[in-house]
Amino acid sequence: MTLDEYKKTKDKLRREYEYSVKELNISFAKSNNPYNIGDKFTDHMGSIIIEKIQYSVSFVNCETVPSCVYFGAELKKDGTSKKNSKKRHAWQVNEVKAK
Repeated sequence: MTLDEYKKTKDKLRREYEYSVKELNISFAKSNNPYNIGDKFTDHMGSIIIEKIQYSVSFVNCETVPSCVYFGAELKKDGTSKKNSKKRHAWQVNEVKAK
C-alpha cells in the first residue's frame, strides 16, 4: 500500500463514518419527534404552525442531542395567523410545555 492509497482509504472511512453518524442523528430525532406538519408548536418566542421539519444537533445539559427544528408561520396569542405572515425556525429543545 502506498501513502496515497492509505490517505484515500482513510478519507473514505472518515466520510462513511460521518454519514453514518448523520443518519443515526436523524433517526434518533425522528423517533423522538411528537409533531407533524400542520401541528402547533410553542417555544419561548411564541407559537408557529409547522410547515417543515429539519434536523439538528443541539447542545443540552453539556451533551450534544439530535433534535428537530421546526419552520413555520408565527401565530398570535389567540392561535390565529399574524397579518405580516412572518416565518421562523423553532428548536424542539426550546419547547414550552402547556401547564
